[in-house]
Amino acid sequence: MSIGSAIIKVGFCVSYDWELLRKSIPRIYAEADIICLALDKDRKSWGGNPFEFDSKAFYDFVKNIDVKNKIIVYEDVFSLPELNSRQNCNRHRMLIAEKMGAGGWHIQIDSDEYFLDFTAFVKALKEINPNPKPTDKPLNVCPCLVPLIKKTEEGYLYVDFRSNIPENAPFATNLPEYLRARNNGHFNVLVPQYVIHETWARSDEELWYKINNWGHASEELEEKKQRLSYYNLWKSLNENNYQYIRDFHPASPRAWPSLGYCKGRNVDEFIRNFTVPAFPLSTFQLFLRNNRNAARVKALWGRIFS
Repeated sequence: MSIGSAIIKVGFCVSYDWELLRKSIPRIYAEADIICLALDKDRKSWGGNPFEFDSKAFYDFVKNIDVKNKIIVYEDVFSLPELNSRQNCNRHRMLIAEKMGAGGWHIQIDSDEYFLDFTAFVKALKEINPNPKPTDKPLNVCPCLVPLIKKTEEGYLYVDFRSNIPENAPFATNLPEYLRARNNGHFNVLVPQYVIHETWARSDEELWYKINNWGHASEELEEKKQRLSYYNLWKSLNENNYQYIRDFHPASPRAWPSLGYCKGRNVDEFIRNFTVPAFPLSTFQLFLRNNRNAARVKALWGRIFS
């Protein structure tokens, strides 16, 4: 399928952790029309640091998995020294969107994010709009996240949102404007699909590298002593003490209210063992949340009585 006729367009910012694509791409490949893998040609992170990259293994992987010729490998300069890590992240994402062209649903997935049911997510997108045009009213569509915090000897620590609305992110949009990673000022529609996010579940060395180079580093853990303190707290976590941890998110502590534990020697086994939580909103509550007019009334009501 050509870029011009594609509806489901999926972009990945490819970096030092590209091996995780082996787990993320198979979960979305069948439903995607176009997949763009965007890699810095100088092999530098958003923070400007060089990283090791096995180009042959990467291109062999792409050749083997791309049985329907859906994948575009896009190499360019995505790490400019005059920009900080957040700004390079935003620019990287915008260049992916430009590469995939206007129109359709633009979906951006990070290498460490694994949809549990991408087919259901695509169905939800097409129910909202079967073929978005650039002139349509802009909006984002946000599935829910299950962040993996740490790999232990026999399983994973993950964020347990209890009865709260889970952390969610604007994975899909009909008008790409990446102002803070995938975030922008568009109206957000929440959907009850889940994405496993292997965010902090890395080796000690990988996590320290990520903390110092990821897009949020320039604003959430700006000072080195903050990064080191958070890193040391993470290192102390295990399956015996996780239940004592509360409000763990580095930028907005209450976004990660508590931790849970699920056995699994690897991510695939974790996914098989993990029980997807009951979505906390009824159909009617979700309808109200996703209704623009209801959202305006709620915002106005809040301003009046704040």
